[in-house]
Amino acid sequence: MISWQHPTAFAALVLVPALAGFLVWAWRRRAQALDAFVASGLLPVVAPEVDPRRRTRRAALRTTAIGLLVLALAGPMWGFRWEQVHREGIDLIVALDTSRSMLATDVKPNRLTRAKLGIQDLLAETQGDRVGLIAFAGTAFVQCPLTLDHGAFLQALEASDVGIIPRGGTDLASAIDAALGAFEGRQGNHQALVLITDGESLEGDWKAAVARAKERGLRIYTVGIGTTEGELVPGDGGTFFKDRRGQAVTSRLDETTLQQIAVDTGGVYLHAAGTSMGLTELYRDHIATLEKRDLESTLERRWEPRFQIPLALALLLLLVEPFIDERRQTVRERRRWRFRGAAAAVVLAMLSIGWFDPHARGREGNALYADGKYKEAATEYNQGLLDDPDSVPLHYNLGDAQYEAKEYDAAMAAFGQVPADPNDPALGARVAYNVGNIKFRQGAAVEGAEPQKAIALWTEALVAYRRALGASPDDQDAKFNYELVLAKIEALKKKLEEQQKQQEKNKDQQQKDDQKKDDEQQKQEQKDEQQKNDEQQKKDEQQQEQQQQGEKPPEDQQQQQQPQPQEGEKPPEQQPEQQQQQAGGEPKEQQQPEAGEQTAGEGGEGEMTKDEAAALLDSQRDQEVQPGEVVRRLQGAGVAEPSKDW
Repeated sequence: MISWQHPTAFAALVLVPALAGFLVWAWRRRAQALDAFVASGLLPVVAPEVDPRRRTRRAALRTTAIGLLVLALAGPMWGFRWEQVHREGIDLIVALDTSRSMLATDVKPNRLTRAKLGIQDLLAETQGDRVGLIAFAGTAFVQCPLTLDHGAFLQALEASDVGIIPRGGTDLASAIDAALGAFEGRQGNHQALVLITDGESLEGDWKAAVARAKERGLRIYTVGIGTTEGELVPGDGGTFFKDRRGQAVTSRLDETTLQQIAVDTGGVYLHAAGTSMGLTELYRDHIATLEKRDLESTLERRWEPRFQIPLALALLLLLVEPFIDERRQTVRERRRWRFRGAAAAVVLAMLSIGWFDPHARGREGNALYADGKYKEAATEYNQGLLDDPDSVPLHYNLGDAQYEAKEYDAAMAAFGQVPADPNDPALGARVAYNVGNIKFRQGAAVEGAEPQKAIALWTEALVAYRRALGASPDDQDAKFNYELVLAKIEALKKKLEEQQKQQEKNKDQQQKDDQKKDDEQQKQEQKDEQQKNDEQQKKDEQQQEQQQQGEKPPEDQQQQQQPQPQEGEKPPEQQPEQQQQQAGGEPKEQQQPEAGEQTAGEGGEGEMTKDEAAALLDSQRDQEVQPGEVVRRLQGAGVAEPSKDW
């Protein structure tokens, strides 16, 4: 099957009939001039060497050469080879403000149109990068997810306009959060966000969003568009947009916010100016220096361009055309041209041996494979497949060479092109054996990081080895590898189970430790609470005792100041009035104390003061006889004889 690299070049084929028409017109004009010079009957006598057929041959060579040149320009291609294509780059998302304020005309023709033109210039620099687009106003929407298709990005950019986001306003936080969701993975060292806005953040908590972006390692490059003086925002019908109070709204560039966002995330702030807004310089000087990663790795068919063939034929015809003379040649001249033609044919045949020998590339690849030059051998096998795409040996040898070069994905693709032949079961066994080896190597590469994926790949290897043993039961290598992979699967599963048990044990121990810690903390809290309550209770008791001491009723104090009656004596209030008073109202002499008793003044320095008596009464408070107790004592006591006066 032939495909064309530049099919639009076929439009140049109009040159072929145009050239043919011009040559016919020139031939007729020359014939008319010759007829005017000499009669047609005398032409063989006057110019016997003129041969019209030679002139026709030269015209045919010229026309054919022009047609072949047009075919060469169209770029014919046939024959293909498998090639693993790696694309490295960064992930770049452009967040475009589509709020109504972007219609301000302080940047001509307006802010939004100028921003779109600058983004197109930026896209021209992002070769190999994945790009995405976010449109935002009062909320944000992923207009174009990360993609390598720059055409799709341009279509999404063209569709972005004011009103595409129904909710009005400008929410920078929503745009940043939408970008964080659009990026794949958690690492931000190969990710960048270009935020193009006038900077008037009217909604959302942009500081919290910036903190989340900083935590992810995402760098935000802010681009401020507009002027700090501001401009009225156009409304509908040629008027200006007004707020709820009926005043025209002026939109001003808020550089402070954009600068803060860029500084906090390690990015750069750019005040857009000029035709390209400086976005190309921003990409070259800053964004392009970010760490690149493998964005895509695929196996693709690479069609071989064959433009050399029509180009070589056209050049050959153009070289031959001048040697064709319009005059008849003598016998010697004809022999000379025949010899030259034979020599040229021999040279062309020798040159074409390498071109058309279908096994020349294969033999060269085998020699390189034997020398251990596996990548070079794979290249030769690929070149051989261009001329013979259905060659089974070339596909098989290509897979072997790529396996030895540790290009396992490419080797799988090559072995996948080897058709199953029921008449050659040994070939199927070898292919299955090699596929099993590839799956084993791929699993071993991810055993430490992704053990579950390794088990899945090794399981596929077991299936391939079983196919090989089914086609060739005596294959000892396949049997050994099968048992080896089976043992490794069991060992890895056992290891994962032990790790899971250990994790569960650690988890249980952690829960116990946490529970113990919580219990101890709870006990300590209860102890602290009890201690606090005890201290409060003690404090309350002290306050109550102080209140009781400082607020005693007067009758109690009088009772404490009166001397307590001795046992057997009646209290003063219960003694007869005739014993308490003498006739005439004079008081009775104080009785002398019995042996062992003292008056208040004996043995001391004098009479007690009122304060000392109160202190003594307070110290003996617990030994006082209460009134009720006095009554009980009087009930059980006899009346003593009155003492005799001396």
